[in-house]
Amino acid sequence: MRRSRLLLVLLLLVVVNLPPAHAAWTDHRLDGDGVTETVPATVDGGDSTVVQVSLPTAVAEELGGAQGLLTQPTALEPDAYADAAASGQVEVTYLPDDPGTYRVEGASGGLALATVLLANAALLLVVGLFLLVRGRTRPELRMVATDDVRRVPPGALLERVQGNDYVVRGDIEELADDELVLRVADRRVRVLLDGHVNPASYQQSVEVRGTMIG
Repeated sequence: MRRSRLLLVLLLLVVVNLPPAHAAWTDHRLDGDGVTETVPATVDGGDSTVVQVSLPTAVAEELGGAQGLLTQPTALEPDAYADAAASGQVEVTYLPDDPGTYRVEGASGGLALATVLLANAALLLVVGLFLLVRGRTRPELRMVATDDVRRVPPGALLERVQGNDYVVRGDIEELADDELVLRVADRRVRVLLDGHVNPASYQQSVEVRGTMIG
């Protein structure tokens, strides 16, 4: 179960970070193999950061338009917007073998980056709170062994035999001379060996019989 939760967290991190990772890879390709053209840009009167970019011929044709007919509204950084408003031009870089992959130089990307950082922070906060609450609501159990520890196939078991006598099966998470801690599904069980033999080592699966004391 713990492995499943870890995989879920990793999956969420991948989902959150995949778009910026793809954007970074695209920028790398554009920097190395891209063709740059200077194209007309007109100020969008309704927004003080957006310009209407007339896309290069190759890009326009790839996107289903024609030169001079297909424009793309693009939000620019303040300095880039000022330059575009003054000159009426911007630079567009695209891949010759994939013109649909292009970049308007000076395009604003800070908000997207901030959104990704906030999403990562929120995800880590949620995971941290979950682990904190989980740790408080599922306290560690303690038992004294009444028999030697046995190696067994992997599997989790926490079963009452009679009264306070239990049989516990799980993976060794911590190990010392006189005690060990087992991970049993989403519980931790500290086993005081009380002189009994433990033939197993760290992360191996074992079974212990004993008396639960807390």
